[in-house]
Amino acid sequence: MKKKQVILSYAGIALGTFLLALGIVLFLNPAKLSPGGISSLATILYHLFGVKLSITNLVVNGALFLLGFRFLTRATFIRTVVGVLSLSLFFELATLIPVVVIEDQLVSSALGGLLVGAGVGLVIRCGGSTGGSDLAALMLHRLIPYISVPIMIMIIDCTIITVSGIVFKSLSVAFYSVLSLAVSTKVASFVCTVGDTAKSVFILSSEHQAITERILSEFERGVTGIDSHGMYSGKDRLMLLSVVSPKQLPRLVKMVKEIDRHAFIIVSDAREVLGEGFKNTPTA
Repeated sequence: MKKKQVILSYAGIALGTFLLALGIVLFLNPAKLSPGGISSLATILYHLFGVKLSITNLVVNGALFLLGFRFLTRATFIRTVVGVLSLSLFFELATLIPVVVIEDQLVSSALGGLLVGAGVGLVIRCGGSTGGSDLAALMLHRLIPYISVPIMIMIIDCTIITVSGIVFKSLSVAFYSVLSLAVSTKVASFVCTVGDTAKSVFILSSEHQAITERILSEFERGVTGIDSHGMYSGKDRLMLLSVVSPKQLPRLVKMVKEIDRHAFIIVSDAREVLGEGFKNTPTA
């Protein structure tokens, strides 16, 4: 992996943990709302015993590392350590910012969830992690393999949020915590995939060779020929598959119709594309 890409990925992890810390310290923690994971536990301990968010984050994740480091690859371990340490650092720095108390828990949950989701999404997009429920879920999955990791994470988060509602004796705390978790999950998913969407284009045409040459030369995209059989016509045909960016799609369709106005074209969304010409995953 190029040095520039490595630097950018770690910078992205740092920025993501900064946004995550802001969302929790400025919006969720003051309203006693739990965003899920270790941060939820940190919120509970802060309000009950005054334990700093950064301390809980370091201690709990440190314990999880000791128990589950063997489940992580070297690259994942390093990036997770960076994520945990930077999050604790930004927890401390964020406390220096004056907190404006927001009376409306709906506003607090929405704004906090937005920042937390943006932060988590950016960290994941850069190949990092902040530990917590992700690592705990990975370890529990080894013990209970028939429950998937995403489901395990959801179970852990929902359990901690439920405990939060019981501890603070407030149904509204539990409700708005779930709402915040839903917002953050949606935003994180969007941040992880934004810019990576593409269009899969399937083309059936007797002029497949001419179309292939135009795609290769004008669009600089790969083309795959797939043997197909028309059940109505009973004829064997070659179907072309190419993945292009959304901006290239209208021009590609126009080009195909210029060559063969009877061509049959199928377009579908490709949520994430990895490889040459698209996104490359960080490896170090």
